[in-house]
Amino acid sequence: MKLREAFELGLFLEYINRCPISLPNVQGDRAILQALRETENILRDGGIGKRALKSVSSWREELGQKYPTEGMRIKKADATGMRNHQLMWRSEIRGDLDRKPVLELELESGLDANELMRLAAQEPGKFISAGIWKEMTDIERSDVSDAAKCLLLNTATPSVMVALRGAEASVRNFYYHKTKTDPGEKTWRTLTKELKQKAEPLGIQESFVGYLDYIGAAKRNFAQHPNKIYSLADAVMVFMQVIALVGEVYAQI
Repeated sequence: MKLREAFELGLFLEYINRCPISLPNVQGDRAILQALRETENILRDGGIGKRALKSVSSWREELGQKYPTEGMRIKKADATGMRNHQLMWRSEIRGDLDRKPVLELELESGLDANELMRLAAQEPGKFISAGIWKEMTDIERSDVSDAAKCLLLNTATPSVMVALRGAEASVRNFYYHKTKTDPGEKTWRTLTKELKQKAEPLGIQESFVGYLDYIGAAKRNFAQHPNKIYSLADAVMVFMQVIALVGEVYAQI
């Protein structure tokens, strides 16, 4: 459950808690049934408060039948009964939330945490535009997303390795689009070597292929060394180089 959903759930429960005082409308916009529906949705999606969810649904159905038209205000006896049940809902929900594992992020990379979380959720943003994100392969999106997740956890070496794997997927996709040939099991170095040989007829700048070759040789190959450990600064640099590579690749495709 996201923090925003937990906050909204608290607002809906407090709304129900105050019903015996305010006696609001049952039907209509910002009325009781809407609050109950939203509460149901949050509990169901969050996988918490199973007994509370059944009770909320029961109250929604009962009040919907008892107050079928807009403009009908809830009676104090019904509002009080619902409020009393709401106190039990709170107890169960609080217990379920207390048992949910929570991970607090203390970002040390210096990168925009919100943008990293966008990528972690496989959503485009400032790092990668929506247009490029749409064109990327599933492997590219997955690897860039996982690299962002590692940076959110200040986990450097896995971030580097998975980011460069995503970069290789971009190079392979570039090769496929330019040569109309499946790269198969060819290595990064083999791909860039063939692209250099065919650069002129394929309309590819040799300097760009050299750039791809540099990332592969200086970064990807080195990252595969079993004794290499990366610092967070290294991981940030590699991540941003990969983001730049992805952008350049799709500008050329």
